[in-house]
Amino acid sequence: MSRILAVIALVLLAVPSRGEEQRERIPDACRELADRAGLPLALTRAEAARAIAYLRLMNSRDPAVRRCQQAMLRR
Repeated sequence: MSRILAVIALVLLAVPSRGEEQRERIPDACRELADRAGLPLALTRAEAARAIAYLRLMNSRDPAVRRCQQAMLRR
């Protein structure tokens, strides 16, 4: 689990962000996972898309992952 979060953080940090690009706020239900991965409160659209893709691969036995996955389905 921590390995996946580390991969998410590395991928998100490796991609250069554009200062002018609109940022998406991380849903409150995903805040715990974002904190674990050291992510900021808002992501660019590209970063958010990558985070969602990794979220689908994460183990849903973790209650924080389950809450975040459910929140993303409601969006």
